[in-house]
Amino acid sequence: MCIIKGIVSIFLSALIALSGLIGMTGDKGTENEDYRTYKNVILMIGDGMGFNTIAATKATKTPNLAMDNMPVLCESETRSFTNRVTDSAAGATALACGVRTYNGAIGVYLFAPLANKWHVPKSLTELAIENGKAAGVVTTDSTSGATPACFSAHTYERGNEKGISKDQLASELDLIWGAASESINAENCAENGFEYVTTATQMNALEAGTRSFAQFDWDDIANITNEKDTPRIDAMTEKAIELLNDDEDGFFLMVEGAHIDKFSHSNILDGSTSHVVEFSNAIQVALDFAAEDGDTLVLVTADHETGGITYNAETGEYYYTTGSHTGVNVPIYVSATDAGFVSGEAYKNCAIPVQLARVMGFDDEQFPSIKN
Repeated sequence: MCIIKGIVSIFLSALIALSGLIGMTGDKGTENEDYRTYKNVILMIGDGMGFNTIAATKATKTPNLAMDNMPVLCESETRSFTNRVTDSAAGATALACGVRTYNGAIGVYLFAPLANKWHVPKSLTELAIENGKAAGVVTTDSTSGATPACFSAHTYERGNEKGISKDQLASELDLIWGAASESINAENCAENGFEYVTTATQMNALEAGTRSFAQFDWDDIANITNEKDTPRIDAMTEKAIELLNDDEDGFFLMVEGAHIDKFSHSNILDGSTSHVVEFSNAIQVALDFAAEDGDTLVLVTADHETGGITYNAETGEYYYTTGSHTGVNVPIYVSATDAGFVSGEAYKNCAIPVQLARVMGFDDEQFPSIKN
């Protein structure tokens, strides 16, 4: 068995090396060597949030969004390795691990069925943790949803809720917060060193040094009703930063606004834009902390655009052209001009986390990398 594993390991290593030549990895980075390092990095992902999603929000909800005040605006090219139009799993794998893979993959390479778990790409959360930083994942999706899963698990199929939850429970993350997932409960959280949290009151009572796994009410988060003491995404972001910032070595935090995408799949513009506003509120929390802290970088982007939102100049209205994802570029907003991202440029989605790893002080040999 060891001999077979060794042969497969050599074969897979060769495939990984080849993948860099055919564009699967993000090792081109941003091609900008002029950047400083930051102690903390907050990556905020508006699932399904395209340029026109933001424009529609500003036209129908509020003319002012937090990202408007960020000094760098560039673009992300969002395809997966196998498809011009990515799904959330491959899109989030690119943003978490710096590799492009197949649609449906959660933090694994293109050849995952061959590799099993012998070889998987390292995520930004794992990179941060192995270098002594705190790390957390916050989402308005279920904690086993595609985007949070890619920052906390590795599996060949996004529908593998049990496998994703098992990986999350076994992880060294300081916090994983979102809507409830089927396999997560108070008992297995306690067995794995997590405090089980279900309400905003419990979340706000958490003290530094306590690892936590939150399972909030799905309907409350989706409809922004908060009738069951469920925190909004800005409150989740604020508390997560407070807890993670207790680590003197710094932290990495991923925050996802998931329902921008979900309402766009149903072509409900009012719901999608309402969640853009909620997401903007969370961005403002992160920006306020970064301004006060002086050693925190905030980057806002999307995994893809959903709905093909288009503007009708005759009616002055925005409308959907599809109920699916599209392959258009999505925005990247950066809180500082010295992080290696340049306004107006377009970057591969898989290049974003590679540069964020550099910004955290890690070299190209550490990320993306192969976990043996």
